[in-house]
Amino acid sequence: MTPASSARRLLLGTGLGLFLAGGFGLISGVIEIETPSLGFMVPLIGLILIGLSYPTGRGEGPLSNWFPNENNEEMAVRVESDLSQEMHDADVGNAWAKLEHSMLSKELEEEE
Repeated sequence: MTPASSARRLLLGTGLGLFLAGGFGLISGVIEIETPSLGFMVPLIGLILIGLSYPTGRGEGPLSNWFPNENNEEMAVRVESDLSQEMHDADVGNAWAKLEHSMLSKELEEEE
């Protein structure tokens, strides 16, 4: 299961739960149609989450960067590539630090 499909299921379930809670609030009288209040936010957020679930499950939409639509092999290749890039950047940084150290050491020796 990809992260995108897991996020889709989570968003859909939470959205349906909030929408159901809003319906129960209307039935019980906690949320009244005549006087709008913050209680209307519950079913509204539920509808937004339901609407976000479908594009997220396809790896599209505003949440696609957080929940990519890639399987385990693709994710392993991407993470390995990121790690090798970070190691390369660290090696370059170490090389610059060694060069700076040697240059400063030479300057100090010349002053003495």
